[in-house]
Amino acid sequence: MNSTAIKGQFTRYVKTKMGSENPHFNRWYVGITNNEQRRKIEHQSNYGSLKYWKCIKANNVNEANQVEEYFSLIKGTSNLPFRNGAAKNSSWVYIFKKPTESQYIGINGITYEEDFLKCFF
Repeated sequence: MNSTAIKGQFTRYVKTKMGSENPHFNRWYVGITNNEQRRKIEHQSNYGSLKYWKCIKANNVNEANQVEEYFSLIKGTSNLPFRNGAAKNSSWVYIFKKPTESQYIGINGITYEEDFLKCFF
């Protein structure tokens, strides 16, 4: 899928989940990866269960980078655009809503065993 279509899908997704035509994107994170399942697990180990997660395969890494850069620089997502920092086969683009800091587990916060286990099982 091209970057324009992904931007539109992600924007509609956030609007729907936030119930607003003008949602704030600062609690959302957009990234790219070559393995969407692994990357989701990595984010879950830091943030716990992710309430909202959407992943779309871009045509190539350049299209994926365009989406990440757009959401970071234009929409204000909490990630930073790291153009050319990804593997050449990183064509998956994902978006998720970060929990509040008090909800973080793992490396970024307090871990409760039952919450940690929910991330993987």
